[in-house]
Amino acid sequence: MKKQVIGVAVVATLMGVGGVLGTTTTAQAKTQTTLRTIPQRYRHTWYHYSQGKYEKLTFSTKKIASLSYFDGQSAKYRTNLHAHKLTTTKFKQHTTWISATTTKRRHATWINVRGWNQGMGAGDYYKVMTKSYQGDRHAVLSQAGGAGVWTSAHYYRSKKIAKQLKNHHFKGEVYY
Repeated sequence: MKKQVIGVAVVATLMGVGGVLGTTTTAQAKTQTTLRTIPQRYRHTWYHYSQGKYEKLTFSTKKIASLSYFDGQSAKYRTNLHAHKLTTTKFKQHTTWISATTTKRRHATWINVRGWNQGMGAGDYYKVMTKSYQGDRHAVLSQAGGAGVWTSAHYYRSKKIAKQLKNHHFKGEVYY
């Protein structure tokens, strides 16, 4: 149930429900803008397996696309990354635009993705790390949300690994 609620929150966040970025990190203060491109290590198609279905997140240079499920119904979205100055406070309405910043939380660098017109909420957080499972190492895209950056799902580079690991919880993560 939590996964389904999170899925709806992800769609709502990335479709532009609300507007202005909140806190920034030191690195962001130096650049004075949000990310212009999605970092290279994210730019793949990632799979999550839950309740008999594959969910998919695809990151490219300036786009994020998703296929997720809620109450058995599929939901697709596609968003476009746009940069803006961190001091900007007024935005024109763009329902498919997003902005992203980097932030350090719990000894890891995350990207925080928010809807262009998002006024409230923490947005969605993503990080890519290499994790071990039964002696094998895998690239893992972790998805998190909320003020505590609580992990809600892990995505993998192949459907096979996604199905094998399903809802595995890794040591050191803080989960919903």
